[in-house]
Amino acid sequence: MKVSTYTKRIAGTLALTALILSPVVLKAQDQSRASLSLQNVKDQLTQNKSYLNQASKQGKAGDTAGLQTALENYDRGMEGINTALSHDGGFSGSASQRADALSRVQDATSKHTKVLQGLLTKVPPQAQAAIQNAINVSQKGHDMATATLQSNPGQQGSQSEGGQLSSVGRPNGVGQGTMGRPSGVGAPSGMPGGMHGGMPGGGRPSGRP
Repeated sequence: MKVSTYTKRIAGTLALTALILSPVVLKAQDQSRASLSLQNVKDQLTQNKSYLNQASKQGKAGDTAGLQTALENYDRGMEGINTALSHDGGFSGSASQRADALSRVQDATSKHTKVLQGLLTKVPPQAQAAIQNAINVSQKGHDMATATLQSNPGQQGSQSEGGQLSSVGRPNGVGQGTMGRPSGVGAPSGMPGGMHGGMPGGGRPSGRP
């Protein structure tokens, strides 16, 4: 009877521990799906470069297992960036910051792909599959960044330094002095739209009221 009671206590304790830890696991899963900031993207691209350096060293040393581990880490980091930037809500920041992040991904993955292609010819056949997978992930990131930037060509110029809107996309005449002002706006009552202050409007034949 004592053994049975003890066993039940152990089972209860394990069940309680699992219940306590389950929110922690869920929280970690939620964080893995959290949106990325521009700094997150910068940090991950730097880390990905480090993973490639590790893969190159392990490949030259003939350490296939170490090479594959480094490439698996690279794949996870790159897939995280690809997922975040390829859909709305996956990036936390302004449109110009997202464009900056995409541009950095485009440039980095272009370099990463070249490194991986060079490594592909220097490793044993059993390691080539891992390298080819990393190439595919890198190319996916490059294609995603390129396509997104091309589909939003005005995104990078939508905001100038200091947070002020640039003239790109600004309606004609807004904030540009009198040029582009609709005819008659600001003219005294009863005066033709092209007249202002008693002076003839541009292009109106002289002698006409």
